[in-house]
Amino acid sequence: AGRYEEAAREIDLAVRAHPEDPALRRRAADLHARAGDLERAVGHLEVALSLSPRDPEISIQLGELERERQNLADAYVAFRRAAELDPDDLRAVSGLALSAEALGFDDEAEAAFARWAELERRGGAAP
Repeated sequence: AGRYEEAAREIDLAVRAHPEDPALRRRAADLHARAGDLERAVGHLEVALSLSPRDPEISIQLGELERERQNLADAYVAFRRAAELDPDDLRAVSGLALSAEALGFDDEAEAAFARWAELERRGGAAP
């Protein structure tokens, strides 16, 4: 209903009860981001990543938030991790391509753009 600040407060209570639940941390990050508290959202994702380091979804979500916060180097690291974990994930590969390009990593950006195009040809959708 658009009451993200209230929802964020409520989910924090659930996180306190289940601090080692990475899915709950991801949901908390989403609600805090929607409420405008990107720093707290990133904090939840960093904990989720420590709990579930092989989950590319956490890294993708973290990359998107870091890009929104204009932290391009951190976004690049998160998208690179996600693309390594799941090289067929269009969001991970496209995020890697765009962040590598923004940082001037031309060779890596070119390879990621080529992979992005390949994934789209195979039936993926743009982010």
